[in-house]
Amino acid sequence: MHISFIPGQLQDLWDLWGLEILMLLSFTIQVILTVYGSRRKDIPGMWIRLTVWFTYLLSSLFAKIIIGKLTEIPESDPDERNIRRELKALFAPLLLVQIGNPDAITAYSIEDNRLGLRQLFTLVLQVAVVIWIIVKSWTHSRLSYLYLPLLVSGLIKYGEVVWTLKSALTKTSGIITVQEIDDHEANMPSLFRFLPHDIPNIELILKAYYRFISLKPHRENWLYQPLYDSLPWMSIDDYEPEDIFQITDAELSFMYDVLYTKAPIIYTKAGFILRLVSFSHLVITLCGFSILFQQNFPRHLKACFIAAVLGGAVVLEAYQIAQLPFSDWAIVQMIKHQHLPFMIPCLRILGPRATNWKRWSNTLAQFNLMTFCIHHDKPLKCGRVLKFRGMDMMLKKSKNRRRVAFPKELKVLMVEEMRDIDRERGLKPFNHRGDWSLGRYDCLHDLKWSVQRDFDKSITIWHIATDICYYSDSETSGQHCNAASYTKIQMAKSLSDYMMYLLALRPHMLSMTTSNIIFRHACEKLKSLLLEQEESVKDEKETCRILRMERVPHYSKSERRSETVVTSKWHILRDAQRLARNLMVRENRWKVICSVWVEMLCYAAANCNVDYHSEQIRRGGGLITHVWILLAHKTDKYHISD
Repeated sequence: MHISFIPGQLQDLWDLWGLEILMLLSFTIQVILTVYGSRRKDIPGMWIRLTVWFTYLLSSLFAKIIIGKLTEIPESDPDERNIRRELKALFAPLLLVQIGNPDAITAYSIEDNRLGLRQLFTLVLQVAVVIWIIVKSWTHSRLSYLYLPLLVSGLIKYGEVVWTLKSALTKTSGIITVQEIDDHEANMPSLFRFLPHDIPNIELILKAYYRFISLKPHRENWLYQPLYDSLPWMSIDDYEPEDIFQITDAELSFMYDVLYTKAPIIYTKAGFILRLVSFSHLVITLCGFSILFQQNFPRHLKACFIAAVLGGAVVLEAYQIAQLPFSDWAIVQMIKHQHLPFMIPCLRILGPRATNWKRWSNTLAQFNLMTFCIHHDKPLKCGRVLKFRGMDMMLKKSKNRRRVAFPKELKVLMVEEMRDIDRERGLKPFNHRGDWSLGRYDCLHDLKWSVQRDFDKSITIWHIATDICYYSDSETSGQHCNAASYTKIQMAKSLSDYMMYLLALRPHMLSMTTSNIIFRHACEKLKSLLLEQEESVKDEKETCRILRMERVPHYSKSERRSETVVTSKWHILRDAQRLARNLMVRENRWKVICSVWVEMLCYAAANCNVDYHSEQIRRGGGLITHVWILLAHKTDKYHISD
């Protein structure tokens, strides 16, 4: 392959070592994907997503380039043996092993699963080309016979990818079918009954597994009826909040693995056998090549390189096999086969460690509208270019986002409030976003208007009103509030900032098309109010004092003319001020605020498209997805709402 624009010496180097360089880069990519492929589910950052995305795309690109170079290998001459040609041909099955994708990632996004048929065609074509390269390079030498075990290993690795893509979103999933649930339903309670109760976490993981396979949350059209009445052991109502969230963590981890990894295939009996066969053939190839290497070409540089890459492939495969026991899937299989020797001792080792396994980021994203308007809405470098590309506002919002550790107190609050909501709604689909909470605290008559506006408008005015109440109470909270009240105030503030984060940076998860318009409108009105003050406003506390104490001016004629259809006849600051003043006169205001925020979050979670939840779990997870999975188990999809 001659490349005209490369200088002479580099061209010679490329012609001589280009294939080896590409194979080395391909191997490096596989190492990166093996180590970081699954870390994106517990690291919520741009750099990890970019790293995985970039290497995932490069993996496919390098495969095509390498196969293209391999097709240039001339056909073997039975009268003349060419060692260099035979060594090059060994790269073909080795490439299959490399690009069979590591266990940690088979799909970058949900769309990759949907395009599985197209990927299947590409995979089959690549396998056909590799087999053709092997056939035309065959010389009946001992080196040629090493193609076969390496080809078997590569075909198995490729087969795992095809199997995983096929099973991720189809009815014949690689985990368990409805028929299997029916067949084993009688045995499930016995598994729980005979569990060793002195081993922590294993009951929670087993319950999460069976809740997951019955719900199948990753399938949008999967009809589900709650099994609490017929199968009471599926219920988690009597569990502590910490345990409930641990079960939910494990459920979402199972969902991530089904959509984006080989886990549901590897942990089947067939998958385990195939993995042993693949690894053994890889080791056979390495051992055979090592013997030939010492006998025939101990100082051949290309042979040295192939030996190193083969050794690296064996080490990488051994690393992946060594990681298999440290998974929720492995614990489930050990429980199912606990009658076998060594299973209980293994569970005693792995069970206590399972608490520390990272299944999601365990953080809560936060975004505050007032903080953004006061401190962070400043011009960016290259602002004109970014504005032209429509990226300026998104980057500003991203800079203002922060993350805090997900507090245990919030887990307790969420579970308590959701139990109250469940008593109101039964198994009906979620179609309220504050009414139940306001009715429970006798506020519905006075505050119903605030939750009956468009959802994004309701979130915005409740967010501003929560800030007004928060900073008003912050001066006296340390002196007059008990610990429980102070905790409730902090949790309400966290939920408020989380919902504003969804509106500002994840509007698609709120199922609203006008969220960006509402956000810009709110920013404009807040900044306009602050600019009208005689002295510059430096912090959120002063802003809230102005909103609480002073009269918000009417819009001018020019402001009215600039309004959009979405924001016309809506005075956001007056609404927020009215809501805050109504809440401030109530002693139980923080109970009301917390309840309304939880109900709004439940509404958003229940009405968010399944695909967005599937995407969220590969971005580090989020509270809204945990709420969704909890609600889904108690929502009857057959139910026809009144």
